[in-house]
Amino acid sequence: MEVENLSSAAGPEASVLGKRKSGDDDAGDDFKRARLEESSSVPAATAAVVPDINQDSKEPESVLTGEMGLGFISRDEGAKGEEDKGILEFRCITNDRDPQNMIWLVDLKNIFSKQLPKMPKEYIVRLVLDRKHRSMVIIKKGKVIGGICFRPYHPQHFAEIAFLAITSTEQVKGYGTRLMNHLKEHVKKEDITNFLTYADNYAIGYFKKQGFSKTIAMSRDRYVGFIKDYDGGTLMECYINPRIDYLDIPGMIKAQRDVIIEQIRKLSRAHVVYPGLRAFEKGPAQIAIKEIPGVVEAGWKPSDRKAREKDEGSLQSQLASVLKIMNSHGSSWPFKEPVDRNEVPDYYDVIKDPIDLKTMEARLQSGYYVTKALFEADVRRMFDNCRTYNKPDTIYYKYANQLEETINPKLSGIHSA
Repeated sequence: MEVENLSSAAGPEASVLGKRKSGDDDAGDDFKRARLEESSSVPAATAAVVPDINQDSKEPESVLTGEMGLGFISRDEGAKGEEDKGILEFRCITNDRDPQNMIWLVDLKNIFSKQLPKMPKEYIVRLVLDRKHRSMVIIKKGKVIGGICFRPYHPQHFAEIAFLAITSTEQVKGYGTRLMNHLKEHVKKEDITNFLTYADNYAIGYFKKQGFSKTIAMSRDRYVGFIKDYDGGTLMECYINPRIDYLDIPGMIKAQRDVIIEQIRKLSRAHVVYPGLRAFEKGPAQIAIKEIPGVVEAGWKPSDRKAREKDEGSLQSQLASVLKIMNSHGSSWPFKEPVDRNEVPDYYDVIKDPIDLKTMEARLQSGYYVTKALFEADVRRMFDNCRTYNKPDTIYYKYANQLEETINPKLSGIHSA
């Protein structure tokens, strides 16, 4: 369906919902076509809305029925504040010949007509003034600024939404969301348990945020033959949960949030803020871990540190044992000390990253080898350096191979901490 005057943000209150009857020649192929005859008593219009421009965003889902996100909650809260201050008023009216109601219905009809200029005005008039249809209107300072036109089917316990619109000057304020919530509370009193509407691709995002779903849970015999089936539209349903107070959703969410936070605080002290450390105000200083505010409260125990030190000691002892085996091997003498520049002047021109057993022992003592991988990398580089600088027929090349062959099983047997 074609939707005019699209709003840029809110979605719920952005534009009119509506569809033309199939009998209108100028309706266009992109409007839904009714399968039932126009002469039947079934209404010829269902809902379509403005595209929700933010519908691709990954909003966290709420605990409410449907797919309403936290943005839905904040919009409704803003409109609820205006209602509590008496700025907004909501009324459900119909064509009962009451002069004031008639004025409001005509104002609402004008809003629908303006927002959908291609929709035949006589068609909008017929549905809005039809006594089988009702309208939930939103009044601001005595003037209608929007509304929902719907038709209830009481024996079937559902209602079909025909139009929804908020006047262009009052959009993006959460009024559409609040309007839908008032309608839900109103129809609950009449034992209406579901809404049905047809939505085009632009409307689906809006309806999802109002609790509608493309999965129809109602049995077909409840609505088939009562509402018209439209080509090119998606039938959507909203279950009206009797346990939810739709007019106080922000309060309900806050109460649920408070309960969850209370339970979290029973299990965690993450909410407690401790004072900063003052030991470093005059410069570098040492402080025991247990003296850091919050560390002990977070569950730290001295035994944890001892266990880590034990693991680290286990690795260090294994590496020391391997170094001792290498130093005692008959082929290790070329590798025990760094290469003397005076004896081999060009060695450091060829080998840019030299390593030897003496250097490895110093690294072990300093705690450099915190993992097995660091130690093994130095061992492999020592042998590779030797084979890089020396030719294969030299004694040094052969000693590197012999020592490596001896030490390989020892390296494989090291267990990392």
